[in-house]
Amino acid sequence: MKITVQLLGQARQLAPSDRMVVEVEHGASVDELVPHLLAEAPDSLVMVLSKEKQLRRSVMAIRNNETIDPAARDLLKDGDELSLLPPMSGG
Repeated sequence: MKITVQLLGQARQLAPSDRMVVEVEHGASVDELVPHLLAEAPDSLVMVLSKEKQLRRSVMAIRNNETIDPAARDLLKDGDELSLLPPMSGG
């Protein structure tokens, strides 16, 4: 199934394109999407992944315009749009 992923905030500045379309197995969770994102754009994920290659707890995940808990075992569906927003910083 295909999931469209958009990185927002500072992560967007490092992304190779506005959106990435990633293919994952049917019924994949947000956590199971991470290795596919790493294969597509490893440098752009510095802002959203921990050293353990998991989504940081501080990252906001938005699926189809609704905020979700990325740690939850919510399953993605074909055609879902997922936006990842790291916390804002600076001053």
